Parts: sequence; structure tokens; C-alpha cells
Amino acid sequence: MQREDLVQEIKILMDLVDNKTTVMADSVMEIDVKEYTSPEQFEREKTALFRHYAQFVGPSCIVPKPGDYFSFDDTGVPILIVRAGDGTLNAFVNICSHRGAPLTDCVSGQAKNGKMFSCPYHGWTYNLDGELIAVPFGKEGFPELDRGKRGLTKLQVEEKYGMIFVMPDPDKTFDIDEVLGGIEQRMSGFGFDDHHYLGSKQVYTDFSWKLNMDTFHEFYHFDFLHPDSIGAMAYGNLASYVEYGRNHSMGSATLSINELKNLPEDQWQPREYSSFVNYIFPNTVIFVVNDHFQVWRVYPISAGRSVVYHSMFIPDKPKDEAEQQTFEDYFQMINDVAVAEDYGLVDKVHRGLQAGIERSVIIGRNEPGVQNMHRQLKEMIGE
Repeated sequence: MQREDLVQEIKILMDLVDNKTTVMADSVMEIDVKEYTSPEQFEREKTALFRHYAQFVGPSCIVPKPGDYFSFDDTGVPILIVRAGDGTLNAFVNICSHRGAPLTDCVSGQAKNGKMFSCPYHGWTYNLDGELIAVPFGKEGFPELDRGKRGLTKLQVEEKYGMIFVMPDPDKTFDIDEVLGGIEQRMSGFGFDDHHYLGSKQVYTDFSWKLNMDTFHEFYHFDFLHPDSIGAMAYGNLASYVEYGRNHSMGSATLSINELKNLPEDQWQPREYSSFVNYIFPNTVIFVVNDHFQVWRVYPISAGRSVVYHSMFIPDKPKDEAEQQTFEDYFQMINDVAVAEDYGLVDKVHRGLQAGIERSVIIGRNEPGVQNMHRQLKEMIGE
């Protein structure tokens, strides 16, 4: 958001604080426990949401220079995204045309000499446009090979508003503006184009990916689950809320937000008194705080297991080892809080859901983000 929008957001949050309330959904939602536990529903979700729907990869700054790449295979399709020499992006199925080995198994890095990928199995080499340019022992071993037909399989990749999306299925396409639904306006000005990628942490969780996502979409639990961490900094059960297509955004107020009432608006520093959870359907949250932003991507492994990738982006590359360590320590602390407090509790919720007792899960009017996620999921898988 630009400054004018941030100031308006602060006013909305102040009003919620003054009235001791939060933005409400129209009604209470109930969902069947089986939506978290059913193997059949899981299979439908895996196809509809993670293979046939555009996936958020990350902000543009995750691959800033020509030759920079990012790869992942959590949708079931190994995906390789690379910044081409002309600054555009290419995306490919990360499978060598020879015997199917991945061209890289690193999450991110720089292409060989900044301009090619060589398969680690037999050395078949491709340029940044996915063209097969070298085959060791090719004339003798593959005398009739048509290199023009053996390039990497392309995937649709789109980069807009500082965000990168890819379609895992090579036979499907998407409209990036439809996928975003207007949420790009909410997220402008937060540095998606130019921030420094500090790194990523991977955490495996033994519960449904949807239980994982549920924790991000409401602030109702702050005072109870995080009394000494988040609850000591921000108001619980208080959030602004706006929907953008299948996505949504929530604003949170710090406990000190009313200090701004004593200052003229032109002296306000809105990001010091607010933070934002931006949901990109189906599995991504972009968490914007005062001086940086974080990206959380959650992928299903099975009906009862998931993996979380937690990435952090800061305004500038640390100037020395001491500053680097300060950011690393903060990053680790945030991750540790999530693992110890959120995931520890959700693991117990998962065990309760697995008990085989037929019942519904109740999502309150004060949890519109959770409601929206489940509503969009049901619409996408045709229920």
C-alpha cells in the first residue's frame, strides 16, 4: 500500500480499537471434519488447487539477475524458473529430456556461467530459454537426435506487480489479473521488486495443509496461544478485512496504535503501528511488518502431512556479518515461535480430528479469513 492507503488503514484499525470489535462475516460457518481428513477430497484438492491452478512462486526479487533461478517440486511437478538474459522469466518442467534427472536440486542459485543448465547425470546442457545446446557423445550415441525437439518442457510463467506465478500443468494457462483479483493494489509499495532475499526455512508438519493455513487467517487466537509473543505486541480478535477475488487481506493493530492520535497525520509512520496478512489462494500468505516482509507457502504431502516454506525479505543486503546474524536470529525466532506455539497446538487439533467422531468445525463471524479460504476451496473442487 502507498502512504495514503496506509493512513486510511490506520484510521480503520483505530476505529476497531475504539469500538472493541473486528470486521465480521455475515454468519457462522460450519464445515465437516472430513474436509480435513478425507483422502478422496485430498486427491481432488491436489489436482484442482496445486496442479491446475496458478501457483505463487515469490516476489520478483527472488530472482533478481539474469541467470538467477528458483526451483520447487511441491505441486507434484518439478518446476524450474529462471531469469533470462533479456530480463524476462522462463519456466520449465525441471526434467532433463534424456533420462529425466532434475537439472538442479537446489532451491535457488545462479545458472552455470550465468547462462546454462547441465544435467548432473549425463551432462545434457540447456540454455536459459530451455533449448538443448549440447549432448556429450551426441554424434555417436544419438546420431538422429533432433535437438530442436528435445528442449525443456515450458510452463506458463507470469511476472506482474512484483509477483511471480507459474502454472504447473504445461497444458493449462491462466490470467494473472484474474488470479490476483486486485490484491496487487493492497500490496504495492512493500518492496517486492527490490528487497533482499534473506533465505528460506522448511518445516514438515504432521497434519493437513488446511489446518496449517487456518492459523494465518484469524487474530482471534493471539491472546490465548501467543500471550508472551504476538499477543504482547498486537490486539487479539481485531482485524480489518478485504476480499480480492479468491484472495484476502487482513490488517492488525499494535497495542500502541493510539499514540498516533497525539500526532498530526503528516508525522505518522503507519507501518510502525500495523502489520498485514495477505492471502494468495490457495496456499500462500505474505506477512508485511514494519521493516520487512515474509512469505509462507504451504503444500500438501498427504491428507495428514504438509510442508511449510518460510522465507524472509529485507530492504537491503546486510552490510556486514553482525547485521546478517541479527536478521538471521530474528528470522529463526519467528520460525521457532510458529513451530512451538502454532504447530504444536495444531498437531493436537489434528489428533482430535482423526478420532473418527462425526462433527462439524465451527468458524465464527469474527474469522472471515478462515471462512473465505474454505469457501474458495469448496468452490474450486466443485462441492
